[in-house]
Amino acid sequence: MTAYLIGVIVALIVFIVVGVVAGRKIKNTNDYYVAGRKAPIILIVGSLIASFLSTGAFLGDTGEVYSGFFMGIVIVGILQASGYVYGANLFGKYIRRAEVNTVPEYFGKRFSSKRLRMLSSVTLMFAVTAYMLSAMQGISTLMTSITGLDYKWCVIIAWLSFTIFTVYSGSKGVLITDTIMFMIFLAASLIGIPYVVHAAGGWNEAVTSLAKSTTRPGIIAWTNNLDYLYPTGWQNLIWAVVYGIVWAMVVIVSPWQTSRYLMAKDEHTVQRSSIWASMGVVTVTLALYFSTAFVYKINPNIEQASTSVIWAAMNVMPLIVGVLMLTGILSAGVSSASTFLSLIGSSLTNDILASRQTDDIKQNLRISRIGMAAVSIVVLFLAFFNPPQIFWIMYFGGTVIASAWGVVALSSVWSRKMSENAAFLGMLFGFLGCVIPKTYSALSGVTLPLYLDPFFIGIVMSVIGMLIGNKTRSASDADMAEYDKLHVRPASEKDPEKDRKTHNLVYIYLAFGILLGLFFVFCYALPYMRAGTLISTICRT
Repeated sequence: MTAYLIGVIVALIVFIVVGVVAGRKIKNTNDYYVAGRKAPIILIVGSLIASFLSTGAFLGDTGEVYSGFFMGIVIVGILQASGYVYGANLFGKYIRRAEVNTVPEYFGKRFSSKRLRMLSSVTLMFAVTAYMLSAMQGISTLMTSITGLDYKWCVIIAWLSFTIFTVYSGSKGVLITDTIMFMIFLAASLIGIPYVVHAAGGWNEAVTSLAKSTTRPGIIAWTNNLDYLYPTGWQNLIWAVVYGIVWAMVVIVSPWQTSRYLMAKDEHTVQRSSIWASMGVVTVTLALYFSTAFVYKINPNIEQASTSVIWAAMNVMPLIVGVLMLTGILSAGVSSASTFLSLIGSSLTNDILASRQTDDIKQNLRISRIGMAAVSIVVLFLAFFNPPQIFWIMYFGGTVIASAWGVVALSSVWSRKMSENAAFLGMLFGFLGCVIPKTYSALSGVTLPLYLDPFFIGIVMSVIGMLIGNKTRSASDADMAEYDKLHVRPASEKDPEKDRKTHNLVYIYLAFGILLGLFFVFCYALPYMRAGTLISTICRT
């Protein structure tokens, strides 16, 4: 226990020191919000992946896999990863051209609208606060498991661990620490898995045994465990595809992803980073999901499913590897929490308190840091008095932002005739259309039918709001002029050699997709079929 605790403490100290050192190089709000728009591919990729793969993946998703929803989570994971490539090319590189500090500022500039900027900032703060809450709860759950300290004390320690360097260093410190954390949990995942596979009796043996499982039937079947979410395989499959699309949309438009592109040094960095991030997310998540299923074979009696990876780190892996794994999980949570805090604080000061910005650079930085610190205290309060619900809080935040921003964000880039009124009503209706039914479902305990999922309602309401908005007020000349500016490629981006390198990376991505398909054929489908349960499972369904 002492070794695990020491590893965690050392990691926290390193993150704080690196963040504070980076903070000393902050000269103005441009550095503070968007790292001077000079970030290279490695920092963008590291931050994209680290800010997305929070404790929600390491504790929330893996908890669902351990409970029998393996294939559903795998489908969601693969579909959501595709959102990186779509997001960079359909939205990310265009908002970078707008040369703004935050995504809400982009909406305000695109439609010359203070009210839209304010609304997008409010929706951002609402959704990201929920996501940040799940990250804090994940860090605190991990620390409780390691130290035995009371959960609430761990909440305070977790809060301090990322608030100190995030408030001081802003986006520059977050980019650097995110990349370090990404390297840690990537190494932890890839090094730790072979030990889990070995303990489970080898890969083929583990898959075959799980396919025949009678204690949790369907744990790795395409139907999933029919006693867990929906009673039929097709319903579970539809849920997985729907939420895969939802989370692809989250990756395409969410501020904790798209804001990274504002920091990139050029558009080629945006496009290349999206491809590497997509491959990285798939690699890490598949490694996690398969290993968690194997943990069930090793020990099917873990009471709290969300701690299954923690159990494996402390009971299956060698001490040094286990310390690395737990440090990796901690890093994932801290990196996401720091990103979310940076987003909330930046939006508060840059968008909601924009009128308080002055010509005094030091005064502007002071306002930004005070605003971010105030937001962190509010989130600390929420985490302190709410029990851990890592998976569902994470999904709440993600679907809200997808419903409110999804159609509006993409239309702002690809619809010349979209008016400010359409954008405002589309975002407002989408936000309310998702939040109201989600809140009702949570408070009443009623599980809504799949076709009434709040994401669907939110998207439909967003489209209705946009149609009403365009009918009542058409796009102005200023709106269309801003649209035209977005589609003018800057002269600095026209480099044939850079174009060639970006295009060639697409072929690597295609090869990765082929290898992924072969992996599932030889490492999942064939061992599963050898268990003799595939046909019988399909027939029962």
